[in-house]
Amino acid sequence: MPKLYPPRQFVAKVDPFNPNERELFCGHESVPFLQVKVGDSHWLLDNPVDDLVGPNQQLILVDWEDGEKLKDRDPGDVLQRCLELEPYIDYAFLGDRWTYEEKMTPRENRRQINISVGLQRFYGEGFGRYNVDIEYNPMVLGWEPWHFQRFDELLNDFGRTLVGFDATGYRSRYRMREDMNSALSTSNIQGIYVNGRIGPTHLAYLPNEAKAFSGKSELLKEIRVGQGEFSRALLSPNINRRNDAFENPQAELGEFGSVTS
Repeated sequence: MPKLYPPRQFVAKVDPFNPNERELFCGHESVPFLQVKVGDSHWLLDNPVDDLVGPNQQLILVDWEDGEKLKDRDPGDVLQRCLELEPYIDYAFLGDRWTYEEKMTPRENRRQINISVGLQRFYGEGFGRYNVDIEYNPMVLGWEPWHFQRFDELLNDFGRTLVGFDATGYRSRYRMREDMNSALSTSNIQGIYVNGRIGPTHLAYLPNEAKAFSGKSELLKEIRVGQGEFSRALLSPNINRRNDAFENPQAELGEFGSVTS
């Protein structure tokens, strides 16, 4: 399928099983991209996709999910799911694992990174073998330069134009930026897709190479109007504030000083 344009600025994470989220995001002019997890993707096979994705929206499939869900997942099943979902999915970031600075040893982190590299290669080569019309993008894991170096051959083969980076676990915007800059300088990445950070101040601290960012939790709190209900009218100004912080960090940071890549 022809891609309208690559992911840029805000991407809405959406739970397709939540009717209120579907009603909120589907077809909204301020939400050109939607992101769904592999674990929720069977909804697309059992329901009208038009109830989730509007005619001018694009859909991104990811497996940035809890480690327990990833642990026993069969990559062959995921590839088969992608073949089934090919008419509906525009972009994919697949092959996530888990790494922790305090909970895991360097050896354990290295093992998970190596598994991720293997999974990503499996998916990327599978997309090529079956001519899957979904744009496949790699991701990097970790925080140390030697972590990112383990992805070099993968990036050589599958591109550095838009590389996924899961920022869900970051509370410190300074540490988030430091680790992203480490990935950029180590792996010569041209563009980053940032998963899981949509706070305006965090967005203002993203490096210039960040192209798009995904999330929803903080946004939903701001536009909630009832028990589990949300205002579509409030969505645009709240998204615009985030896009402005993303594109013009000085306006958001003000007294905090300059931000450079």
